[in-house]
Amino acid sequence: MTRAKFAAHIFAPLVVLAVVPSLASAQSTISGVVRDASSAVMPGVTVEAASEALIEGSRTAVTNDNGRYTIVDVRPGLYTMTFTLPGFSTVKQQVTVPANVSVPVDAELKVSALEETVTVAATVATVDIENVAHPAVLSRADMDAIPSARNMQSLGSYVPGVHLNTPDVAGSMQVQQTYITTHGNMPHDSTYLLDGMLINSTIADGRAQNYIDNAIIQETTYQTSSVTAEVSAGGVYTNMVPKDGGNQFRGDVFLGWVNSGFVGNNIDQKLIARGVTGQSAVNKINDFDGSLGGPIKKDKLWFLMTGRKQLTNLQSAGSFFADGSPGIERDSLTTATGRLTWQINPKNKFSAMYSRMWKAISADLVSSLFGLGQGMSPYNATDPNVSSLRRDPVLYYIAQGKWTGTLTPHLLLQGGFSINKEDWDVVYQPGIQQVPFTPAWYAGASHLDVALLTRSVAGAVNSFNKYDRYVWNGSGAYVTGAHTIRFGIQDSYGPAYVSQIANGDAYYNFTNGVPLNVTAYNTPAVSRPYLNADLGIYGMDTWRFNRLSITAGLRWEYLSAEIQPSSASAGRFVPARTFAMVDCNTVKGLGCFKNWSPRLGIVYDLFGSHQTALKAGFGKYNTPIVTSIVNNFNPMFLTTVNIPWNDVNHNGIAEGAGFGQGELGPNPNPLFGVLQNRALDPNFQREYNLQYTVGIQHEVMRGVTLNFNWNRRSDYQQVVTLNNAVPASAWTPYEIVNPLDGTPITLFNLQPAYFGLPAQVYQTNSRQSTRSNTYDGFETSVTARLPRGAFLFGGWTIERQFDRDCDMTAGTNLLNDPNSLRFCDWTGKLYQELGTIPGIPHRHEFKLAGSVPVKWGFEVNGSVYSNPVYSTNFATNLAFNNTTQVYSPAA
Repeated sequence: MTRAKFAAHIFAPLVVLAVVPSLASAQSTISGVVRDASSAVMPGVTVEAASEALIEGSRTAVTNDNGRYTIVDVRPGLYTMTFTLPGFSTVKQQVTVPANVSVPVDAELKVSALEETVTVAATVATVDIENVAHPAVLSRADMDAIPSARNMQSLGSYVPGVHLNTPDVAGSMQVQQTYITTHGNMPHDSTYLLDGMLINSTIADGRAQNYIDNAIIQETTYQTSSVTAEVSAGGVYTNMVPKDGGNQFRGDVFLGWVNSGFVGNNIDQKLIARGVTGQSAVNKINDFDGSLGGPIKKDKLWFLMTGRKQLTNLQSAGSFFADGSPGIERDSLTTATGRLTWQINPKNKFSAMYSRMWKAISADLVSSLFGLGQGMSPYNATDPNVSSLRRDPVLYYIAQGKWTGTLTPHLLLQGGFSINKEDWDVVYQPGIQQVPFTPAWYAGASHLDVALLTRSVAGAVNSFNKYDRYVWNGSGAYVTGAHTIRFGIQDSYGPAYVSQIANGDAYYNFTNGVPLNVTAYNTPAVSRPYLNADLGIYGMDTWRFNRLSITAGLRWEYLSAEIQPSSASAGRFVPARTFAMVDCNTVKGLGCFKNWSPRLGIVYDLFGSHQTALKAGFGKYNTPIVTSIVNNFNPMFLTTVNIPWNDVNHNGIAEGAGFGQGELGPNPNPLFGVLQNRALDPNFQREYNLQYTVGIQHEVMRGVTLNFNWNRRSDYQQVVTLNNAVPASAWTPYEIVNPLDGTPITLFNLQPAYFGLPAQVYQTNSRQSTRSNTYDGFETSVTARLPRGAFLFGGWTIERQFDRDCDMTAGTNLLNDPNSLRFCDWTGKLYQELGTIPGIPHRHEFKLAGSVPVKWGFEVNGSVYSNPVYSTNFATNLAFNNTTQVYSPAA
C-alpha cells in the first residue's frame, strides 16, 4: 500500500464524520406514542430512558406533533422510562431492552394539578412493529445457561434456521474454525460485528473468524433474514454487544471440563476383527473463562478485563507415537481482553478494546485448517512428532476504537476503526525442515502411501500466512418521530498473503512401500493478494404511519482487489520468478465492481395493539468477495504435477535436481508453475442473490412470542469457468446398459484430436437458465420469557434447496465434460434424458433450548437439537448464580 493510500484511509473517517454522518447497526431503539385519557396524542412530552447500562445515565427525547418519540442507540439492559409534561401526572415504567430491536413503549398521561408520579407495570409487547426481522437475542444469562462451546458459532447453532458446519459437542471444536449459515447462504455470506464494527477476516472471502472471548459479551443478536442496507451480505448477521464495565465492580468465572470418560465408543469385536484399531475421539476438554469490570471513575470511566484458557486434546484413530501410544492432537487457545469506556461529556462517549489471542496446535491430526493439515486428507501420520504439521502462536488480535456523539435528541453520530489481525503459520515439527538442495532436503520430503493411507518423514507443506483486515466506518441517525433516517459509509482493506515451502519441493508417493511417482510443487511460492477496498455507502428511512411501518434502503458498493507484485527464488522444479501487478487495469473485468443493493421492509400492526404484526421483506445482496476472483488470475498460486519416478537404487528417495534428471521423468505439463491460458469476460459482473421473506409475529401471552416465516433465496450471475479449446462437439456419445434395470445410459468420449490440447480457460457469468441455486423454507419459532427468570426458545424449520449446474464447466481436468450433465438439474427439467432426478425432499430441523430456576440459586438448563442430516445431540448443564458451571454432555 502506498503512503498516499494509507493516509487516505486514516483521514477518510474524520472527513466522513464531519460531512456524512451515518449509523452503525449496533444497538436498539425505544419508541412509542404518548396519549391523554381521551386517547388524544400529546406533543411536547419529555421522555427519559435511564439505565445503569448507560455510562451517561440516561437519554431523553420529546414527542412530536403526533405524540411520537424515538430514542436510538440504546444499549441492552433494564430501563426506567419517565414521561413528564407540566399539568399532567408523571408516569414511570420499567422495561427490559434487548439488542438490535425496536421496543414499543406507549404511555398515557392524566391531568393533575399535583406533582405526582404514577408508576405503572410495564406492558411492553414483545412484537417488533417496525422491523421485518425478528432476531434471536441471547442475553448474558442466556449464553451462560445454554449448554454450548460458548462461542458465537456454537451459540448461534441453536437459532432456528441456522446451521453449524461441524458438530461442536462440549467444545470439541473450540480451538478450530466452524461456520454458521442460513437459508441457502454460504459461510462467507455471514457477517460478524463486535460493538457494531465488522470483524470478518480476509481469509476465504471472510468466512474464517478470530476467536472472541465470550466473557466480554453482554448480549448477542442473530438475524437470519431481512438484513437492512446497513449490512452488505445476506447470511447470518451476528452482532455482539460487549460489556462496558459499570458503576459497580463485578466478576464472573466459568469452568468447564470433559475427559474421555464422557465419550462413547462404538468399536465392537466385529470391527476389531476387521482390523479397526481405534476411533478418533475427544481425550480432554478444559475451559476457564473469567471477567472483572467496574468503575475507574463512576459515571465517567469504566473498565473491563477478561481472560480465557481453552484446551482440547483429540485422539487420532490412525496415528501412533513411536512408543505405540495413540496420536494425540493438543490444541490450546489463550485470550486476554481489555476494554475502556469513557464518557467525555454528556454528549460524547469513547470506547476502546484490545483482544489478544495465542493459538497453538501440537500436531494437526484430527482437526484441519483449510486442508493445509492432515485433518482434511485420508493420510494418517505414522508418528505425529515427525510427519504432522504444527501451529505455534504468532499474532492474533482485534483492536477497536469507537466514538459516539448524541449531539441533540434528534441526531446521533458514530465513528470507529477496527483491526482484525490473523497471522499464523502451519509448519513442520521441530528439526524436520532442511536446508534447500542439501541431501537431507531431498530425503526429507513427505512420503505418502496411497494403499496404507499413511504419511511419514515430514508433514505436507510449510505455510506462512498474513491475513489482516482494517475496517473503518462513520455513522449517524436523524430522528423526527415518524421517521428514523440512517445513512453511513464503511470500508475495509488488507492483505491475504501466503508463502509456502516444502522439503524436496515435492512429496513422494508409494503403494504398500513400493515407489509410485512424485508430486512436484512449484515451491517456493509467494502469493500476495490484497483487498484494496470493500466500500459501502447507504441510506435508509423507517417511516411510521399509523399502524404501518416501511423501511426502505439503498446501498452502493465498490469492491477492488489486486495481486501485488511478487517474486520467489528458484526451486527444484521452477526457476526464479517475478510477476507484475494484476488488477482491473491489467485484466479488464477483474474486480473494481460497482453495484447497487436495494432493501425494503414492510410491517403492519394488525390490530393496533403491538401484539400481532404482518411482515414482508425484500433485499438484493452482493456475494462477499475479498480476493477469490482475483486469485483466479494469481500468477504464483501453489500448484502440483505428478511425474514418473524410477527408484533405481531402492533407497526411497527421488533423486534428481529437476524434471528429467536423475530418477525423475519429464514434466508432462509444460505450463506447470505458470498461470495457464486464462481469459476473463470483459463484461464480467459480481454475483448476487435476491431474498424474500413473508411472515407473521404474534404475542401469544405476555413474554411468549410466536413467529412464522416463509423465506426464499435465489443466486444470479454465478461464476462459470469454460475451456474454449474443447467445444461440446468434441465429445462423442455412446451407450452402456445399466446392470440394475437394463436401461441404457448415455456417456461421452473425448475425440482423440482434442487429447493434450492446452486449455484456453475462460471465466464468465453463467446464464440463469443453466446455472441457478434456489432455496425455499418455512420456519416456526418461539421465544418465551417466563416468570422467575425462566426462558425457552427454539423452532422447527422445513426447507429444501434446488441446484442447477448445467453449464458443462471446466473441472479439475479443465475439460467441458458433458458427462457432468447427468443429474445436473435438481429441478428435474434439464437433461433428464441422461438421468432422471427424483423429487428433492424437504429437510426438517428441530431445536429447543432453555433454562428453569430451581431452589437456592440453582437453575437447570438443557437443549435438544435435531439437524437436517437426522443426527441429534443432547446436552445438559447445571449453573449456580450464573458464575460457575459444571458441563456434562451426553455421549
